[in-house]
Amino acid sequence: MRRSKRGIALGAALCVLTLAVSVLLQKAGYLIYLNSDMASEIILANRQAQTHSLVQMDWLYSTEIHSVHMNLFYALAFVFTPSYEAARIIGNTLVFVMGMAACAGLCSACGLSLGASLCAAAMLPLAASTVYAENMTVGGYYIIHLVFGFWGAALWLKAARKRRKRNTAAFAAICLVEGLCSVRYVLCFLCPMVVVAGLDWLLSSGRRTLRDTHTRFLGVTLAGFALGVLGYAASEVVYPRLFVSGVGGAGSFVFNPLDGPAMGQTLWTVFADFLKLIGWRGGVALFSPEGAANLLIAAVLVLGTIATRRVYAGLNPEDEREWTGRRVMQYAAAAFFVNLFCFVFVQGTYLNRYLILAVIFFVPVLAVVLHGLEKGRLRSLLLLAVCAQLALSSGMMLRDAKSAEPHAQERGADMMEAADYLTENGYTHGYGTFWNVRVMQERTQGALTFTGVAPVETEEGAVSSVSLDPIRWLEPDDYSDLDICPERTFLLLTRAEEEQLAPWLAMTGAPKIHENDTYAIYGFGSSMEICGDMLLGKMKLENAVFADGTYTISPEGRMRVPTSWREKGTYTLRVNCEGEGGTVQAFATRGFEVIGEAELAPGENSVRFTLEDDDKYFMLLIRSGENEIRLTNLELLKE
Repeated sequence: MRRSKRGIALGAALCVLTLAVSVLLQKAGYLIYLNSDMASEIILANRQAQTHSLVQMDWLYSTEIHSVHMNLFYALAFVFTPSYEAARIIGNTLVFVMGMAACAGLCSACGLSLGASLCAAAMLPLAASTVYAENMTVGGYYIIHLVFGFWGAALWLKAARKRRKRNTAAFAAICLVEGLCSVRYVLCFLCPMVVVAGLDWLLSSGRRTLRDTHTRFLGVTLAGFALGVLGYAASEVVYPRLFVSGVGGAGSFVFNPLDGPAMGQTLWTVFADFLKLIGWRGGVALFSPEGAANLLIAAVLVLGTIATRRVYAGLNPEDEREWTGRRVMQYAAAAFFVNLFCFVFVQGTYLNRYLILAVIFFVPVLAVVLHGLEKGRLRSLLLLAVCAQLALSSGMMLRDAKSAEPHAQERGADMMEAADYLTENGYTHGYGTFWNVRVMQERTQGALTFTGVAPVETEEGAVSSVSLDPIRWLEPDDYSDLDICPERTFLLLTRAEEEQLAPWLAMTGAPKIHENDTYAIYGFGSSMEICGDMLLGKMKLENAVFADGTYTISPEGRMRVPTSWREKGTYTLRVNCEGEGGTVQAFATRGFEVIGEAELAPGENSVRFTLEDDDKYFMLLIRSGENEIRLTNLELLKE
């Protein structure tokens, strides 16, 4: 009993220690790893906290709806702190604790003591590589997958082994939730379960019956997989009716062409990225801390392979705990090879961060292997190599983050100087490109909010050779509305973007209100003004010219604003006209239904129309007729 208590105390202490190291890395690496993807997660969470929403219905998601994701825990953290950085650290730490608990539970089911299970779980917060830090320890994106992965595996094996309805119901429920949350879970967690159960049913000796353990194992697994697929199918049917984005991510999956060299290159890339993920560093001296870490990784891989083969062969499938240990080892192998199959054969399924889900189950496997080894040289050497490699690699990551922190602060100085100017002068909402504005919004703690826009090349013959379009991505739905900012607003550009948009900026006549070495800021009277300039910059001129704020349309000429997204509402197009015979029309829907039309008369003109729904086929057309006309003060207003 005393030894058990000491083991639990040691495991708990290691968990606290590694969580503390992860918090230190998050603080030191905050500005180093902060990007607009990270910022978007915390901005979403802040909006959830403000609106008291479990799922933010008005958010423009990426490829998946974040129903149960990290943003939910960040939103909870905002109850305790207004700081975006602190909310992220609290949320990451909380979900790490949940993932560590799930991992410890899975290890305990394999026969490990609670102390040993906690020691294994303590590895999870430690970042041995930049990829892991970006996506787990600091970035936080993938931490939630630990909970679903380990918890789902534990429920799967419990439901397959013990004939209790509550076990089966719990496994069915988590499979359904995983399917609703992400097709990623179906591919990375549920498909490997089917592989393990299917191979077990096919390869085990003896006659199959409906009641034998192998058939039950397969039946429970297939039922869970079916519910996962059902959950995903339901999300593809239901979510499009509730959200305007974030669905259809799997619709782009297609098989790669059978290109041997390309497939071989993918395999080598995966192998290299796997080594990088667990801490390998290239281009380092052999006799250096980095070189020592590489040698330790090699030792872990060699010793781990030998030990795994020895332990797996010695596990008794008739013993419940050893049966579970065998299944966890089989599941880890299946998860890796199912992911590898997708990486090689399916287009668009490989990025280095996707390896994380393929290798997280190696943690409980390592625990099972160390537990199953007899005391001796192999066990001692493997344990020593693992501990030394994790300590050295995570220590170097923390060292590197602390040394790079001053440079990251210096790199962001111009951004904060620009933000200070804007807040001191009363600006609250502006426009800019994604990779700048989300970070500025987080660093100002939401004092500045932004609509994301992107430069676009226009059609030949347009008023400007380049214009801007709202990206409508990772922001509230109404941020791209014409009237989101009725008072003055601004456009934040990098120097390179300013040069790229020079023709459009000249067309608008917008004043430059501030600049520094990195950024230029242009002022606009309202969101209607800048959004109108975005539309007019794309307007194609046919037998027409634009100069000094005047549009001159020759006889039988026309000006056309190409199809663009516009939110539902009632609008008025105003224009001053010199000459007679011109017409203006507004169109909507895929069939280009005329929703507004008027003849242009000398003087001030207006045409009023209503968009019944958000429409990406909105278009304006102005024609001159038989006479030349001149147009000034062209503007689109929303009532």
